[in-house]
Parts: sequence; C-alpha cells; structure tokens
Amino acid sequence: MVELHQTVARALVLYFAIVGVWGLFLAWRKAGLSPAYRGALVIGVALGVVQALLGVGLVLGGLRPADNLHFLYGASVILTLPLVMSYIVDKKISRPLAFGLASLFMAGLAIRAITTGGSL
Repeated sequence: MVELHQTVARALVLYFAIVGVWGLFLAWRKAGLSPAYRGALVIGVALGVVQALLGVGLVLGGLRPADNLHFLYGASVILTLPLVMSYIVDKKISRPLAFGLASLFMAGLAIRAITTGGSL
C-alpha cells in the first residue's frame, strides 16, 4: 500500500501541474470555465481524497510519515480548491486564472507532502 500511496502522490503532482497550466491557458484566451475544466478540478480533488484514504490506511497499519507536516500538506491539497471557490464567488477575477494558479499551488503542496513523508 506504501507504493500505491507514493504512486498516487506523484500522479497528483503531475495532474495538478497539467490542470494548472490548462487554467492559465484558458485565462490567457479569456475563456470561461468549461465543463471539462470543472470536471478536471473535481477529479483532482477526488484523487486527493483517495490519497488521504490511502494515508489513513497506512497510519492505521502502524506507519507514520517522517514529519507531521505531511498531514497538513495532504489536507491542504484537498481544501485549497473549495477555499478558492468560496473566496472568488463574489470577486471580479478570472475563474480559470484563479483555479489555474490554485492548481499549480496544489502541485507544489503535493511535492512538499512527498518530501515530508519520508519513506513511511
């Protein structure tokens, strides 16, 4: 299960990097949020939840990360998009730009989670 947790972590980094660049591209084109992009954001958060469930399984199995900050970074990956959505709901900001930057931030959070996880 450790290998699966590590594989999903790497997938999260790549996925959110791609979704982030996609969001920036949409913002550059002055496009709105397409249903495909919204779906990609939902898939990313769902992937983060799956990663958290795998992590909970590892903790229940007696394995812990090298640093407790690992839990904070993992939770932040899941909570970032809903927080961004609640913040920009009444703002005059490009939605694709906000979600693109948030996705790139989440890719960075996933990298930090990997570096604080150690070898579990």
